Amino acid sequence: MQLTFGDAEYNGKRKRTRREVFLAEM
Repeated sequence: MQLTFGDAEYNGKRKRTRREVFLAEM
């Protein structure tokens, strides 16, 4: 799973991203 700088910054602001929740549900 590739993590871009933007995603890393977004993850720093929020505990769990919508993408993580979506993947976790699947």
